[in-house]
Amino acid sequence: MAIGQLIVWGCVGGALPDVIRIIKGRYSDMPGYLKTPMFWFGLLLLIALGGFVAWLGAAKEIKEALAYGYGGPEVLSRLLSVKDSGTGTDRGVGEFRLLHAWSK
Repeated sequence: MAIGQLIVWGCVGGALPDVIRIIKGRYSDMPGYLKTPMFWFGLLLLIALGGFVAWLGAAKEIKEALAYGYGGPEVLSRLLSVKDSGTGTDRGVGEFRLLHAWSK
């Protein structure tokens, strides 16, 4: 498979953590962070990071590209996120608490 296609699959993998969180909360009220520009900017960065990690890891097949794309941004997302007490989701709200938030 062409490396360009695998990078695209890595980008899809980068979007998966947030897509899963949105689907998980689909029956509750829409979380406030979905309306902020920073969420969408962060999502675009995570998607780009997913493609970059798939390229950097030299993925050879779709499953591998998805795994690289999901894994890299997911670790970064968990490092930089803060638990939102109102909705039970963990997208970055407020200040970044690197290791403290991730270790919980």
